[in-house]
Amino acid sequence: MKHLDEKLQNIPAEPGVYLMKYATGKVLYVGKAANLRSRVRSYFQDAAKLHPRTRQMVNEVADIDVMLTDSEVEALVLEI
Repeated sequence: MKHLDEKLQNIPAEPGVYLMKYATGKVLYVGKAANLRSRVRSYFQDAAKLHPRTRQMVNEVADIDVMLTDSEVEALVLEI
């Protein structure tokens, strides 16, 4: 989990796409955000506030990759 904690600390506050991955490297979830840091870190705050399905997903996350974009619209295109 230390690797994931380090990644969460270094996510930029820019628009882009994030890929949450299992330990095997397989993509679990793809999302977009106007502010990657805020959005991605929100998953790892107070678990009690998360929907049960989201809480389960977050428990499976072993790695996160991000791709920066010039805008949220560009991120939307990549997410699809």
